Amino acid sequence: MIDWLDDFLVRSILAGLMMVSIAAPMGCLMVWQRLAFLSDTLGHAAVLGVGIGLLLEVNPMFGVLAVVILIVFSLSQVANFNNALSETTLAIISHTGLAGGLILLGALPSNSVSLEAILFGDLLATTRADLLMILLTTLILLILLLRHWRPFVALSVSREIAQAEGISVRKEQFLMYMMIALLVAVLMKVMGVLLIAAMLVIPTTSARLLSHNPEKMVFFSAVFGILSLAGGITSSFQFDWQTGPSIVLSATAFLIITLLVTRQISLWTRR
Repeated sequence: MIDWLDDFLVRSILAGLMMVSIAAPMGCLMVWQRLAFLSDTLGHAAVLGVGIGLLLEVNPMFGVLAVVILIVFSLSQVANFNNALSETTLAIISHTGLAGGLILLGALPSNSVSLEAILFGDLLATTRADLLMILLTTLILLILLLRHWRPFVALSVSREIAQAEGISVRKEQFLMYMMIALLVAVLMKVMGVLLIAAMLVIPTTSARLLSHNPEKMVFFSAVFGILSLAGGITSSFQFDWQTGPSIVLSATAFLIITLLVTRQISLWTRR
């Protein structure tokens, strides 16, 4: 009997669907809390983690996890957490991590790593081990989201209101940032370090145009994520494009279509 997981396309689709299932709610929270730049920073710094993992001859994902969690933990120890997340600080971390990672990767044997796969992802090369890692991470993040969804949404509305409701603001924020770090480490395999933020933000932006409450926005974000995944994989096969960039372009195409449709509907309703 043929194992259906032997089909690389099946593994890729499963990995992509799991990515969408967690990227939708996490992406919404990040947009609400203006944390898109943090995911971009951690994605770039993840290159350093890949280099460290390969240098130590361990799974690169462990190196990535170590680096991104260390960055988030270090930022959390700063007296004023919000100032630590300023664009200047994140830009320095982002470029330093990317530069250090590229230098480290350049020092390794050329056949030990695919820089293109690290930067742009390699969804179609998803292995059984990758699939298991993505599944475990997705389950962990979804459980945490279900348990902390109300505090996370309250923080997105107002830190002061959340604090007045008895929510431990600093604790919930730290948990949120650690979850972003874990998400980035896993999405790196699917989307690559340069495209992670795009997959978190673009479908969410499309969903925002059609939503009037948090739950609807998460739902539509997942829908746009699935459509982007389908369009990206189809384009990859049809035109021999890289899968990660194809998914991002599909997401952007759906965003443009949504903008045009919602604008036209708005014009009709005003008449």
